[in-house]
Amino acid sequence: MESNRRMIWPALTGVVALVLLFIALPDGWKLWAPTFLRAPSFHFGLDLIGGTQLDFRISEQEMNDQVARLNAEIEQLQEQGAGSDKISILENQLYSTQQQQASVVESIRTVLERRINALGVSEAVITPSYIGDERHLLVECPGVVDTQECIATVGKTIQLEFKEEFTEPTEEFEKGVRDRVDTSLRRITVSGASLDLVGEDLGSTLGVFYADSQWFFKKDLPKGLEDMWSLPVGKVVKREGSITVPEQDEQGQVTDKEIPGIFLAEAISPRTQTGRVVIEAPTAFALLAKQQNLTYTPNVNTPLDAKIDPGIVGALQTMSPGDLKTISLGEGSAALLFLRQRTPGQEQMAASHILISFKGAAAMSESITRTKEEALALAQNIKQQLDEGADFATLAKQYSDDSSGKSGGDLGTFARGAMVAPFEQTAFALSQGDISEPIETQFGYHIIRADRAASLSFDVASYDDLRFSGSDAKIQADAAQAELQAGKVMEYEDAVPVRSIFFSLLPTGWKDTTLTGKHFRSAGVTLDPTTSMPTVQIAFDDEGAKLFQELTKNNVGKRIAIFVGGDLVSAPTVQQEIAGGTAIITGSANFEEAQRLAQDLNTGAIPAPIYLAGQHTIEATLGSEALRTSLKAALIGIFLLMIYMVVLYRFLGLLANVALSMYALLFTVILKLPLFLFSSQHIVLTLAGMAGIILSIGMAVDANVLIFERIKEELRKGKLVTTAVEVGFKRAWPSIRDGNASTLLTCAILFIIGTSIVRGFSVTLGMGVLMSMFTAITVTRWLIRKTAHLSFAKNTRLLIGVKTVPPPAL
Repeated sequence: MESNRRMIWPALTGVVALVLLFIALPDGWKLWAPTFLRAPSFHFGLDLIGGTQLDFRISEQEMNDQVARLNAEIEQLQEQGAGSDKISILENQLYSTQQQQASVVESIRTVLERRINALGVSEAVITPSYIGDERHLLVECPGVVDTQECIATVGKTIQLEFKEEFTEPTEEFEKGVRDRVDTSLRRITVSGASLDLVGEDLGSTLGVFYADSQWFFKKDLPKGLEDMWSLPVGKVVKREGSITVPEQDEQGQVTDKEIPGIFLAEAISPRTQTGRVVIEAPTAFALLAKQQNLTYTPNVNTPLDAKIDPGIVGALQTMSPGDLKTISLGEGSAALLFLRQRTPGQEQMAASHILISFKGAAAMSESITRTKEEALALAQNIKQQLDEGADFATLAKQYSDDSSGKSGGDLGTFARGAMVAPFEQTAFALSQGDISEPIETQFGYHIIRADRAASLSFDVASYDDLRFSGSDAKIQADAAQAELQAGKVMEYEDAVPVRSIFFSLLPTGWKDTTLTGKHFRSAGVTLDPTTSMPTVQIAFDDEGAKLFQELTKNNVGKRIAIFVGGDLVSAPTVQQEIAGGTAIITGSANFEEAQRLAQDLNTGAIPAPIYLAGQHTIEATLGSEALRTSLKAALIGIFLLMIYMVVLYRFLGLLANVALSMYALLFTVILKLPLFLFSSQHIVLTLAGMAGIILSIGMAVDANVLIFERIKEELRKGKLVTTAVEVGFKRAWPSIRDGNASTLLTCAILFIIGTSIVRGFSVTLGMGVLMSMFTAITVTRWLIRKTAHLSFAKNTRLLIGVKTVPPPAL
């Protein structure tokens, strides 16, 4: 048992060493490995790989002007005795602007990172810089030598934009689609281009879908392509049609949405009889019923009432949509069920009401002029008449301000959640025939009559029922379920391969609005008083409030997209028209997410444009030459150092080389992995960093040299090898500690006060010092201790190159 425990740490160390060794291998040697082992790689700077460096100056004059303007507006409103709401909005914007001014560099840096990532440059480095009172951002894009593309993408002004969904087709949009179709068809019929060539050219275009080869059974051909069944092979045709795509609603239900469009299509080869796996349960049920003479019944929105077999009801109530289940239905009968959808029963009731509205109530008619007090008095009078036996329907037709008054106030049947809370609470508490006292809601005063008391409705389900009969009915049902789940239900018939390009006539995307960042005041994080979840509150100026109200009025139930610097940061759904110039954005999962959204919005409204102050391009050939030279110097340095250590310190020099190899391995792994494993950022290697690495290689054996010299001294005094090793380490430690501490202190000073180039040198040198201490003190010490107990260690000349002085005779 004890021996097993002793083996745990060596075994674990071996596994870790193998993983580290694998990570350190060149990328080309591990193409077959899992992603998490292939992903770590070196990240090179401009001077080693080439690329573009851009110097952007951040203009703060506009922000200073805005602060001065806001202060002037606040003073003017205070002098005029304006309301506190208007002053509060301006004060919030002033505070937000001042906060943005303090963090403007970091905010703009975040936007620039998004833009650079859009270029496909994931290793870019953005460094803040200060020239006098000016704030600059140095953007380094390794591998990007197209300077103009980099400037156009990264250097454009950061703007806050509000856009609305562009989903309704217009004549202009449809004409553009049809022109594109005709142009593509002319390329084929006139210029001789093939359909697949045109499809590949248009495949990435928004609203265009290219399918190189799809097999269709006759019944599955898309709408508009039915004649592909009989057309000659290779004939390209233009057809109006549509495709269906799955769409998920707000309740999470997935339905098929039909998208109209235009096809360019051709049959690739003649029809061929083929088989396909039937994975849709309803289709499989129908096919099995036909093949095995079974009974198949599809049920759509069927109430699970007393008419349905109790066994089926019980089974469906335990199933989730998409489940298959077999059940026995008495002797000689069984069923295989597939549940499409089930809606649990709800508490429902039927009621009528009389609504007495008043001026200022929600959804009131312009003809209503009565006050709230007059409305209450009238409602109480009507209730008194009802108590005295008046007919409810007659009074509803005479007095009710709701459209239901024409039908005697009848509201029909409704479930919980359909009415506003005060109405619902009162209505569902009534017994059949009861009439409530006047109840106030935002619409006015209601007098409610329960036409049918609240009761729980039956579940409603859509399901498929495949029946089996016979003494082995349950066995047959289980076999059919297993066959379907294993993908063994096959359908054989002719199919035709079709190549097609589909041009959608339904627009997708966003369109500009007149509401922009210049109308934006500020964004801040607040807590929802009901749910205590973080929300983002945004505010607009007077003109922006009007534009925002009009925008929300026209987009109720739709989304409004918010872009910052051309990037989509949020697309909330409009619940209702919003007036007053303030709005709440919900949906943030936590405070950090809400804070990030507010910061993005404020960043987009920052009146701090960026200007290109300078640019520098390094060709890739120069960078690769610098990298090759640096690696060559590092390898030569390591090789010469290893030879020196073996010549001078013999076997212990060889052990020092093992520790040096471990040092190189650890250094390679750390350079490939994210920074200290606590950040997604990597160490970017530059020429200065390579210089730090090369220097640290020379210093990596300093500690070993000190230790070995102390051991030599102890051996010359005639001490045993084991004793000399322990004393040598002990005596060498103060010198090692002080020397490395001074180097680390120097690295820290260089990092704090130096530029980015000097920082790269200090980081790699400091890491090298720390790792050399680890390998020298830990790895070398462990190796020497193990060696000291071996028999050949008595030969100190072979061990360390010194002849042991025999102890004096007594």
